[in-house]
Amino acid sequence: MTLLAAQNGAAEVRFILFSACILAAIAGGYVLRRKGVLKPEWAGRIMSAAIVGCDAPIACLAIWFLQMQADVWKVPVAGALVGVATCLLGLAAARWRRMAPADAAVFGLQAGMGNVGYTLGGAIVFVLWGIQGLALEQMFCMMWPFFAFLFCFPIARHYGDRAAGAPTGGGLAAYALKALGQSLADVRSLPLYLATLGLALNLAEAPPPGFVRRWHVIDALMVVGIFIQFGAVGMTVYAGRMVLYWKKALGSAGLKFLASPTLMLGATLAMGMTGTPLYVCLLLAAMPTAIYSVLMANLFGLNKDLANTTFILTHALCLGIALPALWFWSM
Repeated sequence: MTLLAAQNGAAEVRFILFSACILAAIAGGYVLRRKGVLKPEWAGRIMSAAIVGCDAPIACLAIWFLQMQADVWKVPVAGALVGVATCLLGLAAARWRRMAPADAAVFGLQAGMGNVGYTLGGAIVFVLWGIQGLALEQMFCMMWPFFAFLFCFPIARHYGDRAAGAPTGGGLAAYALKALGQSLADVRSLPLYLATLGLALNLAEAPPPGFVRRWHVIDALMVVGIFIQFGAVGMTVYAGRMVLYWKKALGSAGLKFLASPTLMLGATLAMGMTGTPLYVCLLLAAMPTAIYSVLMANLFGLNKDLANTTFILTHALCLGIALPALWFWSM
C-alpha cells in the first residue's frame, strides 16, 4: 500500500507538472505571437516537427515496453470503435447542421479524439487505479496511431480539400483511397509506422533498451512535445474570435462528454468487460478533445479558431471536474 501510495503521489506530481507545462506552453506561444516573435503561419510546420521528432519515437517505445496481458485486447478495440463511431456521429451532426467543410471536420473529429495520454487521461487513471490502471491506459492508447493516421488524418485531408475547392472527382471510394494513400505517404504519418515497429518488437519479445527507463527518455520527449505542440496552439489562439464559435464548440463538447461515454458503455458491456477495465475505458472516453485535432486543423486548412475554442473549452470543463475530484480522492 505504501508503494502504491508513493506511485500515485508521483502520478499526481506528474499530472500537475504536465498541466503546468501545457498552460505555460499555450501562454508562451500566445505572448510570443502577440509580440511578433512567432508568426501563426509557422504553427503547422512546428507541429509537424513535433509529430516526427517526438510523437513517433514515443509511439514506438510506449508499445514496445507495454506488457501484454490476456484478454485486454478488448480495451484498444473498444477505444478505436468508439472513437470512430463518435467521429462519424459528429460528422453526421455537422452535415445535418449544414456546416461548411472547414467547420464540419473540426466539429466531428474533435468529438471523437480524446486526450487519453499522459498529459491528462493517463495521469488521472494512474492516480485512481495505480499501475493496473496505467497498464490498461497504455493498452487503450495502443490503438491511437492507427485511429489517428488511418482514419482521422484522411478525413481531415478530405474536408480540407473540399474547403479549398480542390477537385474530388472519380467517385467517393476512389477519392477515399487517394486521401488514405496521401496520408500514408506523408512523413507526418511516421508515428503509425514506428508504432507498428514497436508492436512487432513487443510480439517478438525483443528486449527494449534499458537506457530508455534509466534516462527517462519517454518523459523527456513528452515534455519537449508538449512545449512544441501546445506552444503552437497558443500561436494560433485569438481570444476575440473564440466568442464566435462557443456554440459549435459546446455542441462538440456535448458529443465528447455525453455520446462518447454512452457509446463506450454499450461497447464494453457488449464485449463482457467489467471492473477496472470497464472503468478505465469509460473515463478515457470522457476525456477532452486531443491536441491532434488542433494540429489537423492547422495542417489541412480547417477552422483553427473553432478547433482552439473546442480544445480550450473541453479542457476547462474537464479540469473543472477532474482536479477537485483528484484532490478529494487523495485526501
